Amino acid sequence: MHNASDAIVVPLSRRDPAAAARRVAVIAADLAPERDTDFSVPDTEVAALAGEGLLHAPLPDDLGGIGLGMDVATASMLRHVLRTIGGASLSLGRLYEGHVNAVRLVARYGTPAQMRLLAAEADAGRLSAVWNAQGTDKLRLVDGRLVGGKIYTSGIGIIRRPLLTAETADGTVMLLPDVAMATGDLSGWTVLGMRASMTGRADFTGIAVADGEIIGTPGDYYRSPLFAGGAWRVLAVQLGALEQLMALYRQLLGERGRAGDPVQRARFGEAVAMLETARLWTARAAAVAEDSPRPDGEIDALVNLARYSFDRAALGVIERIQRAGGLSTMVRPNPIERIVRDLTTYLRQPFPDAALDDAARWALAERPVHADLGER
Repeated sequence: MHNASDAIVVPLSRRDPAAAARRVAVIAADLAPERDTDFSVPDTEVAALAGEGLLHAPLPDDLGGIGLGMDVATASMLRHVLRTIGGASLSLGRLYEGHVNAVRLVARYGTPAQMRLLAAEADAGRLSAVWNAQGTDKLRLVDGRLVGGKIYTSGIGIIRRPLLTAETADGTVMLLPDVAMATGDLSGWTVLGMRASMTGRADFTGIAVADGEIIGTPGDYYRSPLFAGGAWRVLAVQLGALEQLMALYRQLLGERGRAGDPVQRARFGEAVAMLETARLWTARAAAVAEDSPRPDGEIDALVNLARYSFDRAALGVIERIQRAGGLSTMVRPNPIERIVRDLTTYLRQPFPDAALDDAARWALAERPVHADLGER
């Protein structure tokens, strides 16, 4: 396993996560072009996250954090942090969102001792992650040992203690094992974008799992509202990239002297409206998902509607910027080409049709129309 940093001293800047995220973003944006290669390791960027206190930030105060994103009071700040990092590097944003997701799940279903395991990883400068996707060799927990593997394991090689889901006789359980001895393989990650996310597949066969590394009870991982509701964090990362694309779009029109063309202005205006749709849905989803008194079904439905609306808006922006810039926006090293490729890949989240269907089923129930929009 590759460690991002051997010795990390968490600075007082952890109390200002927005400023910390901006500093990390400067580093990540500068490195993003050279990270757009197969098997790239974002070690400098992860070390920056650690050095700025952002690995600790989701943890509670007694473990060196501020509980960032763990409740409604800090959801807005986490949204800002994720936007900032995602605007610099979608791959880094993906890795950091996975880390926050792991902390959130352990905070909800785990024990103080398990939170200390995550704190120890942050102390060592290492991210955590959530690895759930199953391949043909489904991961199983048999007599205290793992059998099988996972696919789409973002961060494989730099993450040592991810949150895994595994099958047991009693159902799906969450685990927090040390996977230093896992066999990782990045060779199959040949998709369009997100090349710096270190996504691959891993075989965990033979790794022992202690009782203290089993989180919660069977079925907890898929419980509402954290399972579907937590998707707002992914939207926040993607929103940062979409905003960066719009900044590049504006710059492109100015450099080519096309800002005075009414056809170009109309197309740009459409993209601005779509960006605002994405931004409003992301903010709404974050507020709703972290508002615990709401019914779980309402949270799931509204976040799923946000996923659908964001996807439509993002693809609309991409279409308009490519029409405006033509072939040049599809040629490396144009940053538009790289960001579009990464964003198009990251937008492909699992089960979009099922998510929309679930939201529609909820919205079809008899209730005041304003309730369908999450208003009270």
